[in-house]
Amino acid sequence: MKVITSHINLDFDGIASMVACSKLYPEGILVFSGKLNNDVKEFFGLYKNVLSIKSANEIDIKEIKDLIIVDTNTANRIGKFKDAMENLKTITIFDHHMETELSIKHATHKTIKPYGSCTAILVEEIRRNKIEISSFDATLFILGIYADTNCLTFTSTTAEDVETVAYLLKKGGDLNIVSTYIQKSLTNQHDQLFLSLLLNMESIEVNSYKIIITVYSQDHYLGELGYIANKMLEIKDCDAVFLIVQMVNRCYIVGRSLHNNIIIPDILENFNGAGHASAASAVVKDGNPNEIRDILLDSLFHRIKPQTTAKDIMNYPVKTVIEDMTVEEVNKIMLRYGHTGMPVVKDNKLIGIISRTDVDKAIQHGLSHAPVKGFMTREVQTINLGTSINEINNLLVKHNIGRLPVVENNIIVGIVTRTDLLRMLHGEKHPYWYKKTFHETKDAMNCIQKLEALPEDISQLLITTGAAGDLLGKNVFVVGGFVRDLLLEKKNLDIDLVIEGDGILFAEKLNKTLGGKLLSHSEFGTATIILDNDTTLDIVSARREYYEYPAALPKVEKSSLWNDLFRRDFTINCMAIQINSNGFGKLIDYFGGLEDVQNRKIRVLHNMSFIEDPTRIFRAIRFASRLNFEIDRETNNFIIEAIKGNMLSKVTDDRIREEFIHIIEDENISMSISLMNSLNIFKAMHSSLMITDDTIHKLSNIDSSAKEFSRFSNGSIDKRELIITQLLHNIPINKLSEVICKFINYRIIMTNVEMALQHKENVYNILMKEDVDKLTLHTILSQHSLENLIFYYNDCHNSYIKHYIMYYMLNLKNVKISITGKDLLDLNIKPGPIYKRILDETLKAKVLGKIYDKTDEIRYAVELYEKIKGEDDV
Repeated sequence: MKVITSHINLDFDGIASMVACSKLYPEGILVFSGKLNNDVKEFFGLYKNVLSIKSANEIDIKEIKDLIIVDTNTANRIGKFKDAMENLKTITIFDHHMETELSIKHATHKTIKPYGSCTAILVEEIRRNKIEISSFDATLFILGIYADTNCLTFTSTTAEDVETVAYLLKKGGDLNIVSTYIQKSLTNQHDQLFLSLLLNMESIEVNSYKIIITVYSQDHYLGELGYIANKMLEIKDCDAVFLIVQMVNRCYIVGRSLHNNIIIPDILENFNGAGHASAASAVVKDGNPNEIRDILLDSLFHRIKPQTTAKDIMNYPVKTVIEDMTVEEVNKIMLRYGHTGMPVVKDNKLIGIISRTDVDKAIQHGLSHAPVKGFMTREVQTINLGTSINEINNLLVKHNIGRLPVVENNIIVGIVTRTDLLRMLHGEKHPYWYKKTFHETKDAMNCIQKLEALPEDISQLLITTGAAGDLLGKNVFVVGGFVRDLLLEKKNLDIDLVIEGDGILFAEKLNKTLGGKLLSHSEFGTATIILDNDTTLDIVSARREYYEYPAALPKVEKSSLWNDLFRRDFTINCMAIQINSNGFGKLIDYFGGLEDVQNRKIRVLHNMSFIEDPTRIFRAIRFASRLNFEIDRETNNFIIEAIKGNMLSKVTDDRIREEFIHIIEDENISMSISLMNSLNIFKAMHSSLMITDDTIHKLSNIDSSAKEFSRFSNGSIDKRELIITQLLHNIPINKLSEVICKFINYRIIMTNVEMALQHKENVYNILMKEDVDKLTLHTILSQHSLENLIFYYNDCHNSYIKHYIMYYMLNLKNVKISITGKDLLDLNIKPGPIYKRILDETLKAKVLGKIYDKTDEIRYAVELYEKIKGEDDV
């Protein structure tokens, strides 16, 4: 076991260093060595589902083999881990405190630098190793640096600390969150002013936001009002603070905000205020502080947007369990959906909550058969649709719970989890599973122009479809590959639509306007409209999928847009564009797809994706080749693990063949095969499959070889057959039949491939000779299809073989005789085996240039008959 820990009485630099270290050692388990200071305890209470950190009592120190210590280098500060020191295989230390006599002497690896914070040392390593971090990580790391450098003001602060903060800000670090946890000392004068402002403050509620306004007058000037406003914002549990302080002959107005909806410069516009969105100020000469307060109050009510409520962030529909279900049944449902807790209902009314912990304990005690109502929590904290995120946050923290059911008229209509709250608290650079709902970017705004730039009939079709959604009061989105290719400016007229509601009902209403052919599939909640110009609209109800076992086909049920997009394969295919008139062109990107399109990355959505559906491995390769994208490093690792776990063996041959045909029908086949080979996919499909660099090189030449031979063909050349034959050119003949069926199940193609490979050695041996006569050349090559001849030409390195194949195509391939058995009968030749002999010999004569037309053929046949008619078999 590898453990990452820090000192007791953990501060922000310590916890930030632990998390940063886990980026370098992802296999390490984060463990607190002892108590946390109060600020860290509060922080961890809110973010504990993001920060997977155990307490020291949860692990057996005897199992620890490798210990990584951060932000300290002395054994007496790491609690019980001191007792494990003697039996450790390795000890690694990252610290910014200089070593003393108490420092651990026998550490295997030490990285100790005189920086102002330990976090800066570890982030430096993260940057050096080019490891990606989220905005949450960046925020926590800034918090660690600020805490130990007093916001970069201590003399121990180094240039490296400052450079690290700059880097973290670029990575999405949020200083508003940081400022919530950073404390600073005040001077005596500031203390007095601060106390006076506290005594004079009033708290008002504006659109569910708690706003503090405080007014005070004094006869001398004192600076640092901005810092005092920040401090008051920290300690008063509010959303915004406004200070109105009269000093000498001026009134100073300072505002601070924690929320994007409270834009301070806008609120202070009447006073010519200026600054950042969350921090601004104004000065009014000879102003009356009470009159200023009244104007400010009026501005607050007019300029603050309504706060986000439960309705905006809740998940719906809610998956519930019934009170009489057994613990085992509930356990299976939780595993299926990945939930850590579920509402319990009776007659559709909420009566309790059952948690993952409760279920595990019941199973541990042999109570799997018991009804779940015996273990559920009955005193359930609930909220309504209008509950603000402030109230939601307070309830989650106060009651130490992970979810809040949303109830209207005693019926559960949604649920808000700690994850949903974090999704709102963190913005665009957070890990994809915490992306801010309906997050808008400049790129999203450009989607309007991109949609309008489509062919006029398609653009108008989308507008018409969105209008149909408006009439039904349903949100309509175009999703998937259409959105991806729109952003890439690639042509893609396969239109997939998702409806938050009844997809079939929507399709029926829409088709009354479009007048196309409607095909409905009620069991799947899908429909297809085929228009007269052959444009096809595929319409689905927003749904979610779950897999009952690895490689199973998915089970489907109705859900929200978020879940519908989350069930898809890769982030680049998980974006949607709203096409309702209100919001037309808005890009919905919950999972970072836009960023991955811009960075040309193929990134899977979740860790189990290739376990649940191993055919996604082939789709990852196909998209990487088709779009010339790179498979993300972590996604690549998930593929490797799935292949090591023998997941492909759980997929039917039919599904693998279908995916492989899609791959070979794309243009960049050599890149696809190279990726498959590097991931050991061919070995996983069959142990005899040996793909070499030479194979891949020959595959890359197939297009040019096929083009060279296209002049000899009136029809199309089957590139699938060519590619499969070339791919299998090294397979042992005795394994050929069992390997071919892994790639194709068309009997004609299978027969041709087998024939080409079985005869290859013989063909090459004959054609490698310097002087091959026409008859031999015709005899050996005429029995093969055009695809086989192209394969031989593409596969061989020998110039003689290539020459003879091309000579055959130019001069001998079309040599045929015109006479038939009927002509022989007309010559009074009695039918029998002699017919074949005469026809064969006539063809040979024509190949050798002895005869040229049908008259010559008849003359030659008569002469041949006269010559052989005396033989016994005539």
